[in-house]
Amino acid sequence: MIDYDQTLIESTRTHRERLAAAFVYGPQEARRPVRNNLRRIMGSMILGAVICAICLGTGFVLNYMQTQRETKALTSYREAIASNPLQPGDGLVDDEETGFLLDTRTGDLIDPRTRFVVDPLTGWAIDPQGRTLDPRTGWYVDPLTGNFTDPDTGITIDPNTLEVVDPSEDASE
Repeated sequence: MIDYDQTLIESTRTHRERLAAAFVYGPQEARRPVRNNLRRIMGSMILGAVICAICLGTGFVLNYMQTQRETKALTSYREAIASNPLQPGDGLVDDEETGFLLDTRTGDLIDPRTRFVVDPLTGWAIDPQGRTLDPRTGWYVDPLTGNFTDPDTGITIDPNTLEVVDPSEDASE
């Protein structure tokens, strides 16, 4: 015997499910199987990971090559300066008190190793970029704080405490 009430309830439930699916996923023709979308998502994630790895590797290699180039240039410059320091003569005489050369025409003290003019009060020189440096060590000096910065690594230290100083903390004080 056919139960018409049960048939009506099942039919209504089926219609509701179809309407809900059409509302959420669109009409039947526009729906795609879930497997197809999963393939796209996995393919996109793998492609994104490969692109990220390529970008990271390229950046690492370019940075490494730039660092090597800079290190080679600095080493070459320092070797050239060390192998050919200024000698007394042609208006330059040794200043026994400071260890620098004295230019008899201008009265300036000159570091024979770097060829920079040295301030007689502080013993520091100014390089062509306008940075203050200590000719004895070759490190840059911050005249406001007195901290020294290694030109090779960029590490800043406080010469009184011999501790590493964070340059961003230095600027905020």
